[in-house]
Amino acid sequence: MIREDIPARAPARTGPATRGADPRTDALLDPDIVPAASAPSAPRRSGSDRRVLLTGATGFLGAFLLRELLDRTDDDVWCLVRADTPQHARHRLQETMRRYLLWDADTAARVVPITGDLTRPRFGLAPRQWSRLAERIDIIQHSGARVSHVAGYEPLRDANVRGTAEVLRLACADHVKPVHFVSTAALSTDPTDPAGQPPPPGTPAVGYVTSKWVAERLVLQAGERGVPVALYRPGRISGHSITGACQLDDAIWNLVRAVVLLGAAPDVTVSRVSFTPVDHVARAIVHGHAADRPVPPVRYLLNSSGMPLRELFGHVAKRFPIDTVPPDVWLTRLWDARHGYDGALTRASLLLASYRALLGGTARPPVGDAGVVPDGAGDADIACPPIDGGLINAHLDYFESVGFLPSAATQSPA
Repeated sequence: MIREDIPARAPARTGPATRGADPRTDALLDPDIVPAASAPSAPRRSGSDRRVLLTGATGFLGAFLLRELLDRTDDDVWCLVRADTPQHARHRLQETMRRYLLWDADTAARVVPITGDLTRPRFGLAPRQWSRLAERIDIIQHSGARVSHVAGYEPLRDANVRGTAEVLRLACADHVKPVHFVSTAALSTDPTDPAGQPPPPGTPAVGYVTSKWVAERLVLQAGERGVPVALYRPGRISGHSITGACQLDDAIWNLVRAVVLLGAAPDVTVSRVSFTPVDHVARAIVHGHAADRPVPPVRYLLNSSGMPLRELFGHVAKRFPIDTVPPDVWLTRLWDARHGYDGALTRASLLLASYRALLGGTARPPVGDAGVVPDGAGDADIACPPIDGGLINAHLDYFESVGFLPSAATQSPA
């Protein structure tokens, strides 16, 4: 059983409305978020005595971080979960872990659900519960965020910016706690540059990327005030390297879904895709938790391997009947069919502009730091596998098993 912790709730956030929010103003960390002069560093604990606070555990990457922490460490993992009761929080954690084929009852006793909300001051916890959390936690893994490729900055601000500020507030309370923050490789700017500017309008997923730009700046300011911090910038994250277990709202796999349902693939020659299996991203991040292992302030988690989009479609065509049509024709077909197939193409149609850039070879790939090994090369335990037919087939198998793709057995590839 997952252990339970029952907090009382604090009042909802009050303060200025988010209308007209300025990312540059939001990027200034509250001066009250600073370790007290007498605050000790987090005590070194060993074995099951160390306690990690994990945000985002009911999300895709967060679920794999939870699994990695349970498998690779002896830590207890306290998971902040938006829920009405501890029982509801426990159910959400179990449901997520089962969805991604990660559930293991043998390690569940080391998981402590905390009912709280990133969008509320002090996570919505009552003062006593906040103080208890601040006292008992040793390290914070902050992967919780609201992810959207279509929303603007303001709808994401509470979860992604203010939520990060509350995480940093907790890191400074009682004793100083290291913070490991998951950002995005869509940011290629130096977060330490004081003259840096938010992503310009027209940047893909500009609202989400801007929220991460602001959050990074808050984290680094906390670092300047004495909080040990590390930033991780993963690129596109795919499913598990063996099971293929994957989130269902990923842009590339919704492109594949559209290809299968439309029975047609765009004829592309220059476009390539690259992604990093989620288990390798999670392993690299948890690898950085080791107290005796220095972590660069910003670490890119990218796969140096890639695959031509045409080759990806070729693997799909081995299972499903697919014709090849010009990209503009395919994009038109997608738009015309956006209300069909019981809504299965809705997400793909919302990403039409991104697909147009990808198919035209103008999509900007993530840019990593040349001074940082992007894929774990040199460490066999976290080295990233190449993107090949085996990895693609693992994903297709999983998507068929959960009904995201139709069963290939009912199809007849040409």
